[in-house]
Amino acid sequence: MSARALAVALAVGLATPAAAGVRPAHGGVLRLGLPALPRTADPALAVELPDVVAARATSGALLALDARGELVPALLAEVPQPEAGGRAFRLRLRADAVTWTGAPITADDLASAFTRLASPATGSPHAWAILPVLGADAMLAGRAAALAGVQVVGERELLVTLAAPLPEFAHALAALPFAMPGAGPFVPPASLEPRGGAIALARNDRCPAGRPYLSSLVLALADGRGDPRAAARALDRGDLDLVLRPEPAGTRGGPAFPALVATVAALQAGRLGSGAVAVRRALAALDRADLARRYARGPSEPMTTLVPPALLPGVAADGAFALASGEAPGGFPAASRLALLVPEGAPDVRSAAERIQVKLFDAGVRVAVEAVPRARFDARLAAGDYDVAIVPVAVLAARPSLAAAQVAHAVRGADGARSALAALAGLPPAEAATAAAELSRALDLVPLFASAPRATTGPAAQGLRPDPAGAFDPGELWRLGGGPP
Repeated sequence: MSARALAVALAVGLATPAAAGVRPAHGGVLRLGLPALPRTADPALAVELPDVVAARATSGALLALDARGELVPALLAEVPQPEAGGRAFRLRLRADAVTWTGAPITADDLASAFTRLASPATGSPHAWAILPVLGADAMLAGRAAALAGVQVVGERELLVTLAAPLPEFAHALAALPFAMPGAGPFVPPASLEPRGGAIALARNDRCPAGRPYLSSLVLALADGRGDPRAAARALDRGDLDLVLRPEPAGTRGGPAFPALVATVAALQAGRLGSGAVAVRRALAALDRADLARRYARGPSEPMTTLVPPALLPGVAADGAFALASGEAPGGFPAASRLALLVPEGAPDVRSAAERIQVKLFDAGVRVAVEAVPRARFDARLAAGDYDVAIVPVAVLAARPSLAAAQVAHAVRGADGARSALAALAGLPPAEAATAAAELSRALDLVPLFASAPRATTGPAAQGLRPDPAGAFDPGELWRLGGGPP
C-alpha cells in the first residue's frame, strides 16, 4: 500500500459522512469548481486561491502537516531538526523523490529552488519564506548571485544556514513556496490555456507521495458571474463534484478551512501628513466583528494582530485594536481627500473598503475607494503609492512568526518581514500575540479580519482534508465508486 493509500485508509472516516467505512476507490475524474481559473501553477508565484490549488496539484511539498499540525516527511526523508542553536537545518531528500518524467530530484534542484525564491528576476511574492536564509538579503538586493547559506553536501543533502536563529524554519519548508514543481500528484500541463472552460490535469503515476486516486483532476470555473446559485446548480447536475469559493454552493457542506486570509489596512503616513493620526484612530475604532460578519463572504473572524487567530491557539482576542499609548490627537485637513486603494476582483475587500469609507467620513475624513488590477495594486504597494490600502494576504505557513512575516512582507517588503521574524521568532502563542500587536503598530498596519474559502461537495466527492495551514493534498481526492483508470 502506498504512503497516500495508508494515510487515507487510516483517516477515511474524516473525509465526509458518505465515505465513512468506505474504502477509497481508484479512477475517475473529479471536477473542482473555483472562483476563477488558475493563471499560474508556479509555487514561487501562486497567490490567489486558483493558482495555489494548481500549484499544490502539480508540485510536491518538502514537508507536510498532519491533522494535529505536526510536521511529517514528504519529499524530504525526515523532518530536519535545528542545529547550531537554531541557525542550521540539514535537508535530506528521499531516494525515490522524482518528477513526473522520472527525473530524480537532487540537492542541486533544491538549491536552485531556494535561489529562485531569492532572485530579483523571479520577483516572487513569497520572498518572505527565503528571507531567513543567510545571504537572502544580498540576493534580493541584487548584490549576490547565490545564497551564502545554501550548501550542497551530497547528491540528496542540502545544508541550510540561517542569518539568525529561527527554530520554526522547518514549518516554512512545509509551505507552498518551497514545493518542487513536477513532483505533485498530477502532471503539470504544457499550458494553462483552458479547453472548454476548464483545465484537465492527468494523474502522476510517479508521484513520490503515492499514486493519486483520481485518473484526472479538472479545474473548472464554478460560475461566470459570481453567483453561488450557478455553482449549486452545477453540483446538482453533476457538472461539478466539489466547489471551493467563499459562499456556500448549495446545502452539502464540506470540511471547514481555517480562516487564514488576513486582511489588513496599511497607512502611508508620509503622504497623510498631519492627518495620519485621525485616519489611524478611525481605523482602530472599527468594529472588526461587524466587518467579519457582514462583509466577508466566507467564514471569517476579527483580527487584532497581524497573525490570524487560527494560528494562536488558546489566545483569547478581545476584538479591539489598540493604538500606541500616548499618541496625540490629530485632525484631518478639511480640504483633503484620501484614496482607499483596493485590488480588483476581491469582493470582500471592496465591501469592507466601502464600509470603512463610511466610517472615515463620519470621522471627518473624505475618502474615495480606488480599485485597480492586482498587478498594479502590488506595484503601488511596493512603491508606497497610496494613502491607505486594504490588503488581503493568504497566509501559507502555520506558525505566528512566519505568518506575520508574510503579511508584513506583502505590505512593507523585506524590511517589514525581517522585523516580524526578529520580533516573533520562537515565541509561544501568548507572547507571539503580544509581539504581533506591537508589530502592527510599528509597521502602521491595522488588522481587520481573517477569512477562509468554503467547500461544498457533490455526492461523489471524497477525501478533502484541509490541514491546520489551510492546505489540502489534491492527490487524496477520490470519487465514490471510482471510475475509468
